[in-house]
Amino acid sequence: MSINIQAKTDYSSLFSSLPNSKSDSFNSMSWLKDYGLVKSGAYGKLMKAYYAEDKTSESASKIVSEDVKKASSKNTASESYGKVAEAAGSVQSSIEKIRKASEEDTDLLVSAVKSFVKSYNSMIEAAADKEVVNDSSISSRITVLSSLSNGYTEKMDSMGLMAGKGGKIEIDEDKLKAAKASDIKDLFAEKSSYGYSVSVSAGMVQSNASYAATRSSIYNGNATAAGVSNGYMFDTLT
Repeated sequence: MSINIQAKTDYSSLFSSLPNSKSDSFNSMSWLKDYGLVKSGAYGKLMKAYYAEDKTSESASKIVSEDVKKASSKNTASESYGKVAEAAGSVQSSIEKIRKASEEDTDLLVSAVKSFVKSYNSMIEAAADKEVVNDSSISSRITVLSSLSNGYTEKMDSMGLMAGKGGKIEIDEDKLKAAKASDIKDLFAEKSSYGYSVSVSAGMVQSNASYAATRSSIYNGNATAAGVSNGYMFDTLT
């Protein structure tokens, strides 16, 4: 059978058997797909998933919150140890100034002793921080320092230095200014003196605190690198 196209002016009859978009046989079958989805329970599952709480998101949020707390704790510990190390370094510097000062320069000697007392008390206070107090390497050295002060009570008292609360040192400035320069030098500058022993112990405190500060900022409590925790690349937020 042949078709004489030239004889036709209406070509629609050639496509009359094809379905029109959005209306004919293709879409006429779509209700069967919807029915199949309802019957299989797929729609119900979809609705539950859509309106249910996002447990995955909630879990991730909880993990992030815990990581922030851990990061904050590590930062606090690192700062606490850093304060101990800084104060211990100042103690050594003050004793070195006393050692180098001339006996004729009484003002410099008095100033250096006052600086020592201030730094010493700062070290004791910083070491009493709750983040530091359980570090045996530091606390044991602080105990040694307290024992040293108790062993030089008479000489220290003669120049206005007295044991105070919590292992700190109290100072009577008038008594210090009236003290002999040679006595001050003997107490702080000579080998095997109070100042020499304190400087050695303060050096150990500084070393231990510096190491602890670095350890706290890099490692978690389980000795794993802080950069990888709970599936996250970084344990801290910036």
